[in-house]
Parts: sequence; C-alpha cells; structure tokens
Amino acid sequence: MRKSLFIILSILLSSISYAQIKSNGIPVSFTETLSREVPTIEIPAPNSIALEEEDKEDAMKGKPYRYAVLLDCDIDPSKDGLWETMDNGNKIWRLNIRSEGAQALGLYYDAFWIPSNGELYIYNSDKTKLLGAYTNANNHESGVFANEIIEDSEITLEYIQKGEGQPIIHINQVSYAYRSIKTTRDINNFGDSGSCEVNVNCSPEGDDWQDIKRAVCRISLKIGNNNFWCSGSFINNTAEDCKPYILTADHCTYDDDNNVYASQNDMNQWVFYFNYEASECENPSSSPSSNTMTGCSKISNSSATGNISGTSDFHLLELNDTPPYDYGLFAAGWDRTTTPSANGVGIHHPAGDIKKISKYTQSASSSGYDWRVKWTGTENGHGVTEGGSSGSPLLNANKQIVGDLSTGSSYCAFTNGSDFYGKFSYSWNQNGNSSNRQLKPWLDPNNSGVTTLDGKVCGTTLFSNFVASHTHVLTGYATQFSYTGTGSPDTYEWLFYGAGVSPTSSDEESPIVTYSNDGNYTVRLKVTEAGDESSELKSAYILVNSEGSSIGVEEFKQSLNIFPNPSNGIVYISQDNSDLTHVKVYTLLGREIYSGDLYNSLRVDLSTFSNGVYFIELSNGIEIVTERLILNR
Repeated sequence: MRKSLFIILSILLSSISYAQIKSNGIPVSFTETLSREVPTIEIPAPNSIALEEEDKEDAMKGKPYRYAVLLDCDIDPSKDGLWETMDNGNKIWRLNIRSEGAQALGLYYDAFWIPSNGELYIYNSDKTKLLGAYTNANNHESGVFANEIIEDSEITLEYIQKGEGQPIIHINQVSYAYRSIKTTRDINNFGDSGSCEVNVNCSPEGDDWQDIKRAVCRISLKIGNNNFWCSGSFINNTAEDCKPYILTADHCTYDDDNNVYASQNDMNQWVFYFNYEASECENPSSSPSSNTMTGCSKISNSSATGNISGTSDFHLLELNDTPPYDYGLFAAGWDRTTTPSANGVGIHHPAGDIKKISKYTQSASSSGYDWRVKWTGTENGHGVTEGGSSGSPLLNANKQIVGDLSTGSSYCAFTNGSDFYGKFSYSWNQNGNSSNRQLKPWLDPNNSGVTTLDGKVCGTTLFSNFVASHTHVLTGYATQFSYTGTGSPDTYEWLFYGAGVSPTSSDEESPIVTYSNDGNYTVRLKVTEAGDESSELKSAYILVNSEGSSIGVEEFKQSLNIFPNPSNGIVYISQDNSDLTHVKVYTLLGREIYSGDLYNSLRVDLSTFSNGVYFIELSNGIEIVTERLILNR
C-alpha cells in the first residue's frame, strides 16, 4: 500500500524504542511406515537484515508489502529425491527441502505436468499442514505452476504414481518467506498485522457482511524474484455468469525498480487465497485453511506506465480457471454512481494476515479520482489498513464495491489517518478511452447501462468444519468430534486415520473416538446437503501421549471466574480446579502489563492503568483462553 513518506517515517521511528484445485486423499506416509530415509536439499538462506533494510526504503516509496524472495534452484524427481516401489506396485517419490530461518516456504515450477494417475502432496515437518493432492486438474497450458506457502523452514514433497507414466516436474525457484506468516505475537494479534485490526467474523462488526466477505481474497504476487501481498475481490458483471474477474490495485502489479508490469509468466504463478480467515472473533493458534487458485491474466488497468498519479489505481484480472463450486465464492456487486457512500466497511488482508474488517460511519469524501475514508472504532477494535490491504474493496451500505484501496495513512497508532480508494465511478470509463483502461466493457458486457449491480452467489453455502473436545488426548482415552460448519448436512462421512484408532470411520454427527497409541492423527469429514458436498481435512490434528489433557478448552473456560468486569482496577480471578494456570494481561495494542500464576484464586491490581479495554490470557499449559476486561474508574 502506498503510504505517505511522513507516515512511513513515523512508523520507522516509533519501531526503534487452484487453478490450485486439490482432490481428496492423503500421502501414503501419513498412514504407513516407510522405512527409508528421505534425502534433503538445503537452500541457502538470504540475508534477512539486508532485506529488511530494502523493505524500509520500499515502504517509503509506496511499494507493495514484500514478504518473500525467490531463490533459484534445480529440483527434478528424475535426479533428486528417493523413489520407492510399494507392494501394490505404486511408486512413491519423496524429497525434503529445507532453508534455515524461513518463516514459510513456497515452490515455483517452470515445468509442471502430472499424468491422470499421479498425485503430488506437500507437507511440513510435523505433518500439521498438508497441500494436495495436486493432480492433472492442476496442469495448465502455460506449463508452469506455483503452490501456496507452508509455514515451516522444512517441507516434504511426496508423489504417488498409480500405474504407468512419469510426471514432468521441475522446481526452479523456492519462495523464502522472511516475514512472519503465522506466529502469534501478542494476545490480540495473529500474523503481522496491527493489534487493533478486527477479524471479519467478529460480532457485531462482521454480522451483516457474511456473503460479501467471500468475495475478498489475499493475493501472493510474483514480480521478478520477489513475492508481495495485496488484496482483491471477485467481482460480478451484468451477464452474471460468475466470470472469474478479480479487482485489485494497479500499483500492486508494477515493478518500480525496472519500470515494468509483472510479466504474463509471473502472473501465471500468482496465488489467490479465498476464505483465509479465522472462524470466529478470536485469533487462531495456527494458520487456518483456505481455498486457492493459481494463475491469472491482465484484462484492464488504469495506467500504461505504472504511474498512478491522476488515475484511480485499478487493475482488473481474470483467473486462468473458474473457482470450484465448493469454494463457495461470492461475486461482489458494485455502484458506479458518483454519490459518496454514507457508511460501510473495508474488508482486506493487512500484511497478508487473515481477513479483517474496518468500519466507517462518516460519509466518504471526494478527492478527485479517489474516495477519502476515515475509520471508526468498534466493539472489538479499530480497523485500519496496512501494506497488503492494497487493492481491497471499499463497500457501501448496500454491500457494493465503490472503490479499491490505493494509498493512505491509517495504522494502529494513528487510527485517525485517512485512506484513499480509487473511485469505481472513475475506473468505469475515465482513465482512458480504450477498453484496456476501463472497467465498463468487461463488467457491463451487455451494455445495459445500469449504474448499480448486486452481488451473486457463485458457489455452495455448505462448508465443512469440525472441532474435537480434546485435541491433546491421553493415551487410551477418547475425544468427541462435533460439526461446526455451515448448512444443515444430510450425511456425515468421518475418516479417522492411523493405527489404534476406534472407530476408523463414522456416519454420526458427533462421533466419539478412542486413541490407543501415541502419535499425531489426521481426521477428514465430508458432508452432503441436497446434492452439495464439502470436505475438511485436518492433518496431525489429534496429539496422543501420556501427557494429554483430560480437560478441554470449553471445560477450562467454564472453570474460570473473572470479576468484577467492568472493574475499577482490582480484578479477582478464580478457578474450579487445582491446576496451575498462568495469567497475563495485555493492553489493546498488545503490550504485556501483568504476569502471574493462578492456583485457586488471584488478585490482580491494575489500578495504575488508564481506563479502556484490556485482555486477560489464561493458560494451563495446553489450552489458552482469552477474555476481554474493561477498566472504568
């Protein structure tokens, strides 16, 4: 996002004190013991200090938010890794890739073709994050591919060939993410975005935006040898045919150093993350799943030179493939009138983080080709925008796009800053006379002349998800699974993988499963409703050992008492069990102001701190509960 030089300097000074379409299935190594050691290729790490210095300069120049650099390599199953032949005749290829200090790793392929009977999986070192299976559905006429990042410094590739044939796979670059992707930095924060940001599923902020949120995506852009984060939105057109158009910012796609736009080859390897969000208001403990697509092409943009001055800073893309129906996407509507929006929201991925929502209650003001917006504090925080939010939609009260984010000065320490969104009305037909400088020819192919268009559902509203009463289980004990997805499923198909698991499958809504052996266990659930189906797989979701917990997070939460709340400064905390509980208190901005241990009861004196919202974190070493505390003296 293009922030002003003054604001960026302030930030720096203050810091000193598919298609990535995946099929069902799991790797053989998740259910069977493979005896042979897997070879490892080491990728030398870049100079992170030098990269951080470059990022400071780039931020002042208004460049997009870089999170990774691409490191050259030469990896091919024909010469690297380990091939094995199983008793059933299937061939398995495995290879580890490691790069010291990486926050996450991604892979870029300059040759990619998988035969109809092949499956490629990628997973991290403890098998808690799984990508795949990638199949022939991922082959593209360009011959290139890229997969989403995995949060680890070591990943494993596992390819299964069921019958004759060989894949064509050549990895020529590894994406080395040097900025945080999943690490929880403080009580109110996940990833790298500011602690004032509000998750899109917080209530009441997100209550009225559950359809339109499914239009917003995180975009991993490849420009040369760098990866950047921006945001975008799946947008409707008057044909209402769910054509996969994505609206983002023009400056996201431009290489300022070389004065060129991203090449078509680069864009064939862009990765679009849909539904990347926390399932509730609280931040997750690890990176949530998402639905991804790979590759796009440029349709129209605001500038021929990359200079957004005097333009509405828009870029319209078309995905190389149509998103699958089970992604459940929503094509956002739009309003091309010149009437300022009185109120609404911005939905975005700041710093590449999980999806956030920012609210405005003051009418947007006109600033030439931009809408100027100031954000409003809400019950759960004070949403702003950051680098990585660029290209995200500004939505009016009718849930229609009226602009895309170009630049601004808001951040968590300066919530009163203004943000500027390129006017949709200007992007419509005022950046130039040719079709590749306008939105009109593409979003109104019928030449209907309508000034507003509502959004359209372009996929299922059935989304599979589940939780376990205990994810850390004592050996020989059971845990109960419960459906937490959307819709009203007609059928449930549970699969519980691994030895010593009983049962191994179930058609019940909330099955109870016993785990007799130590280890990490994977669970899959497929649900159906009126012909729709949706699946969710959680790899290494259940940890079983002799130190497992006999109390789940809900039981832990119910055992705790915090009073009074609101408080005049003195807070009492008690619990109904004898476990040792660690207590920490944080400010709204994530600064720790108290730390102590709770046995049965605890008195916490916060009388020296100012009125406002604080957060209490309680942990028994396995489960973590976060509660909001209000000081009001």
